[in-house]
Amino acid sequence: MQLFAEWSNTTDVRVTAAGDVDMSTARYFTDFVFRRAGNCRRLTLDMTQVTFFDCAGISALECIEERCREAHVVLEIEPAQCVSRVMTLCQSLCA
Repeated sequence: MQLFAEWSNTTDVRVTAAGDVDMSTARYFTDFVFRRAGNCRRLTLDMTQVTFFDCAGISALECIEERCREAHVVLEIEPAQCVSRVMTLCQSLCA
């Protein structure tokens, strides 16, 4: 997994993930986002280059989403097809 963070201004950060978000990388992904996106007001997760995504990735996104909600940070996710598929499946199972 490769992760990059880019601040477009003093409040907006874009975190790009490439590779697999799974049980072995989900914690690293979450920790990276929390370290690199601290004090932002808008967080964009560019996950268009993610090649594999499983339920550990969903847990990571839920953790990030909860932290953003608590901090009043706008969260936007740009998913790859594999990310969208798992997110849709999980939403339909929880509905």
